[in-house]
Amino acid sequence: MPHLDPRQAPPPDYYADNLSYLLLEVARRNADLLTDAERRFLAAWQSASARARRLFARLLSRKGPWYRCDRLTYAEVGDAAVALAELRSLGLVCINPPAAADQLLALFTRAELGALFPRVRAPTKPAWIAACVTRYTDAAVRARLQRAHPWVAIAVVDALAVCRLLFFGDARQDLTDFILQDLGVLRFEAYEIGPHTRPFATRDDISHYQTCRALAAWLAEQQESAASAAAIGRQVWAPAASRSVARLRDRLLNRLGYLHERRGDFDEALECYGLSSSHPARERRARLLKRLGDQSGSQALMAEAAAMPWSAAEEDFALRSTGAAAAAAPPVTEVCLDGLRPAAIEQHALAQLTADGGRGWHLENHLPLGLAGLVFWDEIFAPAPGAFSHRFQQGPRDLFWPDFARVRGAAIERRVAQLRGTDAFRAHVERVFDQKQGISNRLVHWGLWQPALLAALLDQVPAASLLALSRHVIGQLERARTGFPDLLVIRGPNDFEFVEVKGPTDQLQPAQRTWLRRLAALGLPARVLKYRP
Repeated sequence: MPHLDPRQAPPPDYYADNLSYLLLEVARRNADLLTDAERRFLAAWQSASARARRLFARLLSRKGPWYRCDRLTYAEVGDAAVALAELRSLGLVCINPPAAADQLLALFTRAELGALFPRVRAPTKPAWIAACVTRYTDAAVRARLQRAHPWVAIAVVDALAVCRLLFFGDARQDLTDFILQDLGVLRFEAYEIGPHTRPFATRDDISHYQTCRALAAWLAEQQESAASAAAIGRQVWAPAASRSVARLRDRLLNRLGYLHERRGDFDEALECYGLSSSHPARERRARLLKRLGDQSGSQALMAEAAAMPWSAAEEDFALRSTGAAAAAAPPVTEVCLDGLRPAAIEQHALAQLTADGGRGWHLENHLPLGLAGLVFWDEIFAPAPGAFSHRFQQGPRDLFWPDFARVRGAAIERRVAQLRGTDAFRAHVERVFDQKQGISNRLVHWGLWQPALLAALLDQVPAASLLALSRHVIGQLERARTGFPDLLVIRGPNDFEFVEVKGPTDQLQPAQRTWLRRLAALGLPARVLKYRP
């Protein structure tokens, strides 16, 4: 693939080559999942000329779904009319396809619209379009527009959507990642990709994923009413075979449960929450059962959540509900600001805490995540079901999924066993730090992980403490990614602490309380520094 110089325009085939790479990878890795229509699309792309490919790739980079033919001017394409004719013959685009009149009119300037429809008058363009579609039928508007300014649309939208989904593993990513890599912004690890790492194993998985996304979009368009929730109903009840689909289904079930709960349809809400295995489903069920007078059922759910929480928020809820959180309250040091109003309370605290010596860093969650990323780098990028589908990932797709550690449990425990011992731990972390410097890892913020920080940790903090912390993080990534104390302060060998800083009006959040309890359980010094006016 070509590389970009930010000072120059991209090579003529840059966008087309990126799209070719995506489609060829999909054909190579997912041929067994493709329909006949999708295979025909891939064959048509393969047979297209360079000119046609360049124009098609450019269309995909623009906001659609309709494009004016007279505005498709690109130096690398040349005669766009010739390219469009070829794309049309291959079935990749449609010329003047049916479209809503208001959407087509939005493609034109006020001057152009006035010339085409001189009898329409209105003060603003939106008002003008509204007046025009009131005065003329959609067919009449289209007939007049296409004579003066034909338009084009992609004819293979569904096939493209499936190809993007198979390549990226979800429907939110696009070709921007290619550009970031080619500009030198991102470098990626060389992880294994194969049939076992694909996010979708069967065509049914793809269909289930698309159905859940379509239902979620429809629910949002319907303003999430109880009627729309009831209309979706049993369509999302069937369990998902794919982990990717299961997460999407859980989010939709939680939204449906909330809608029913808000409307007072408690049986339906409990049913939706009961089918979900993601937070806040269990918390909402416990709250609803308590509200309905089922104290034993509510307490059973809270005990289940306390024993094996799905998230930091759920753990905090369960402990607070049972009164256990009060017994595990963190130590608090109160300090008076004496009228000072520091711009950044964390930096003010850091200066005070290191005034008599020592060093400090304001890292928050970057510290535990980065440490875990270095310690378990190889395990993070090891092949796992659904983890990797393309070469431009900063980590596995399931990195923050609740079952991430379970899927890699044996490998994680082997690594922990290897690193018990100061020398082994230090050598491993330093090797990873040196060899992987600058390679993208969602857990490691290289701009913050400087050699001085790593040296201070390895020199002054016991290796056993660092291993225990990183082991906890990798085992609870979904819960441990937020709420870590603001500051790390190191004063000497085995003399360190983590400090959560709170201004006069700030309160501890659930994830922060969870982390402070966990640090205490790990035997790591942590406290809250609370400032008063």
